[in-house]
Amino acid sequence: RAMFQADRYHFTQLNLSLSEHAMFPYGGKLSEKSATFYSAFRKLPFAPCVGHRRLEEYLTHMSIDPPRIRFLHNDRAGLNLAADYLANKKIKGAVRAARPGTIIFPNEPFADITSEFGIAQLTEVKFEHAFDIPMTVASRALQMRLVAGDRLLSDFSLRRNGEVERSVDVAEFAYIGGFNDTSNMEAGFLLDQSPVGIMAHYLVQSFRGVSEIDSNTGRKKHFQQICFERWLDAHPNGTTLLLDTISIPLGIKHAIAAAKSSLERQKALKAVRIDTKPLDKWSNYVQRMLDLNGMHDIKVIATGDLDKDLIAAVIKANPNTFGFGVGTKLLAEVENVAGVIFKECLIDGVPTLKCSSRAKSTFPGKLQIFRFVGYDGYYAGDIIAPSSLESYGIKSPWPAAYKIALLEDFWVDGKVSYTVPTMAEQRATVSREVKKFRDIYNYPVIL
Repeated sequence: RAMFQADRYHFTQLNLSLSEHAMFPYGGKLSEKSATFYSAFRKLPFAPCVGHRRLEEYLTHMSIDPPRIRFLHNDRAGLNLAADYLANKKIKGAVRAARPGTIIFPNEPFADITSEFGIAQLTEVKFEHAFDIPMTVASRALQMRLVAGDRLLSDFSLRRNGEVERSVDVAEFAYIGGFNDTSNMEAGFLLDQSPVGIMAHYLVQSFRGVSEIDSNTGRKKHFQQICFERWLDAHPNGTTLLLDTISIPLGIKHAIAAAKSSLERQKALKAVRIDTKPLDKWSNYVQRMLDLNGMHDIKVIATGDLDKDLIAAVIKANPNTFGFGVGTKLLAEVENVAGVIFKECLIDGVPTLKCSSRAKSTFPGKLQIFRFVGYDGYYAGDIIAPSSLESYGIKSPWPAAYKIALLEDFWVDGKVSYTVPTMAEQRATVSREVKKFRDIYNYPVIL
């Protein structure tokens, strides 16, 4: 990972901060001064803090190889000082972060790094890449989980994520956020999960023109029913039929006929999937058709550009809906990603902030998130403040039994302070933590 994971203006700034023309006002070079930068997100209602393993990997392998050093030396802006500074630089510094799975709210400084200014500023992209996609996916997954209750949630996003590596990340962080499984075979292999899946539309299409006579009625079967029967025969231990290659009414009619054509096929049919809007209407319709035919045990699964609002609408129309397959709305088509930022808050002991606008202002100084726990065990609220509340006379406005400081040492001079929990352990943390909020969408955070 010997890469220039930084914008050009960071490298030119580094070169300037090493020169005699940019001597720090109080003496010494700016690049060698101790600085603190923090990360927060702005564009989600809440998010599990996830991405630690990625950050560990990025920081551990943060070195610049000789070819890239030569590239800096040959730069037309004359980046020789930056090249020499980075040539044999051992990356040192201290990173604090909220524990994996901790629920974080907008603008809360969930991670920070204290190091030489020259090094700290070059970790910006690493912090943003480590957390942005993971927290986006985990947040959206958790929001869907809160709406879906204990219903099945499956990651169907493989074809929408642009590349295999990203699709595996989406599967992992959707699982941490509360999803049950994934259709992604590579993710199943790498994450030690059992992938899920159903038949494809084009299997039904491929049976167009296939002819067969029903031995009981002597009438010609529809090719979709023949396809369904072959699929059920091939999966005697249980499977799902996709209904809407032609239409939902024809699909459910032929699914019922296929299942009732033999006892073995009826045992094989466990669920049906609908992928046509309006999903709330069709889910209700399919459920009634199944019930009218005495097939009360057959489950209904909905897919198709699902987000938390559409999931809620489907459940309202058909409370018996068993589960949902979610693809595009996990990452590929979302109104907002987390929007992770990386901002300086301290240089040589002096607090600094950006104040260009209210929306983009940042916090000065090295801060802590204090989470107060009420006497009933629920979280009462958060305060973003200096590390010592007492010395500033800061008190909780809520009745609280105790408080928790969320930022802990994570990475110090190349070594992590604790082993990052497994995917399953982080999922369990998120599930446990979210139950401690009475109203997570209206949780109070005070600066």
